[in-house]
Order: sequence, then C-alpha cells, then structure tokens
Amino acid sequence: MKKIVCLLIAATMAISVSAQVKDQKLQQALDEVKVQFQEFDTERLLDSLDQEKLPKLVSGGLFGGGNVSNFIITRNHVPMSSYMRIGAELGGFLDFAITKHFAIQPQVILTAQQNYFAATDTTNRLWSFGVDIPIYFLGRFGNMEKGYIQFGGGVFSHFTFASNVQDKYQNVDKTQSSGTSSPAPRHIALEDPYDYSRLYSLHNNHFGVCVMVGYECAFGMIINAQYKVSLSDIAGFYTEMKGNPVADALIYPQSISLHIGYRWK
Repeated sequence: MKKIVCLLIAATMAISVSAQVKDQKLQQALDEVKVQFQEFDTERLLDSLDQEKLPKLVSGGLFGGGNVSNFIITRNHVPMSSYMRIGAELGGFLDFAITKHFAIQPQVILTAQQNYFAATDTTNRLWSFGVDIPIYFLGRFGNMEKGYIQFGGGVFSHFTFASNVQDKYQNVDKTQSSGTSSPAPRHIALEDPYDYSRLYSLHNNHFGVCVMVGYECAFGMIINAQYKVSLSDIAGFYTEMKGNPVADALIYPQSISLHIGYRWK
C-alpha cells in the first residue's frame, strides 16, 4: 500500500513539474513575440508602401485624337477599293489594375469616320458618327513611378448613330474636242441598277478585334495608338440585290487611331 501511495505522489509531482516547464517555455515564447512586435515599426512600413506608389485598383481618364479608316474588300469580282480619310475621336476609360503589370481597360469612344468607296465607275465619300466600345487586356512594363510602356489586345463593338453619303464624282464618257474623256460629276438616280448612293448601309453596326500600344508618363499623360478591324461583313445590304457586283464581295471596316489623354491615379 505504501508503495502505491509513493508511486501516485511521484507521478503527480512529475506531471506538475512537466506542466510548469511547459508553462515557462510558452511564457518565454510569448515574451519573445511581444518584444518583436514592440520593435516592429508599422509607420515605417506604411511610409515605404506609400513611396512605392502602388497602383489603385480602379482609376480612369479621358482622351481625344484622330483616326483614319476604310474598308478591307475581298472576293470582289469587279474593281472596288476604299481609301482612308481622316476622322476624329473622343473617349474615356476605366482601368482595373489586376496586378502591378496587368490591367483590364474598357473604353467608350465617340468616333467620326469617313472614307472614299470606289466601285465600277463611281466614287462616293462615306461618313458616319457612332461609338466604339473596346475592352483591352493590357501588359505594362517599365518603371511604374517614372513611366511605362503598355500594350495588349481585346475585342470591340461599333454602333452607328448617324451616317450619310455624298457622291464625289462618277466617270461619264464625255468626248471633248481633243478626243479625250474626262470625269464629270453626276448624281446617281434612285432607279440606277446599282444604287451606290445607298452605301450608307455599309456603316452598319459591327464587331471585331483591336490592339493598342502606348506610353504613360509619371504625371498621368497617356499617348497610345489603336488598330481595330471588324470581323463582320457589312455588305449584307447587297446580298438581296441579284446581280449586284457588291453582293459577292466581303467588306470589313478597319481604323487606325492616335490618342492623347490623361489618367487620374
């Protein structure tokens, strides 16, 4: 009996001593963490983060500039061509900084475009006013505090608000005294079999792909160039006109833009 009691007392003392040792080690560890936390300079950390000028998650800006645009024409069985003319653009954007070097940037651009469209013996000046809505996926490279290059691609949609056509000239055989023929202006009547005066239909809504390359300065000024090409064939108006040479062609709008703007950081 005495042996059992002695064993119980010894076991109790051992458990007590072990618990005391664990408590002391735990207390020592807590004291070390407390000392390290007291030495941690949170203000200096915040100052360093501010000096790095990390980009905001969402920012925005405005830009304006000019463009040139025309049509890419393929599968045409008669001579057809499109010549670029100068237009203007004004837009804004939101910038979603996913990481320091990658962003998603949707834009809304009011755009006025024009070009010359020539088919058979007629050349028309086409113009339209609408809106482009591109969404870019951009990579950024360089010193984020001093300025960086950005480039990427995406998709866009174009919606037309208004459009018109003005007949530039139509080549009409008119024998001069010299025996030569020269172009003379003539309005195309509605009863003409190929009524090119209705080429405003070529400015239908469409969608496509786009690319952008640019540079952003430290104080927020932006310079960029954009290229957009439609994936939509906009010659659909002519598919119902049997025998029309434009009906068999594929016509895709394209534009090149140059913008200068500012982003609020």
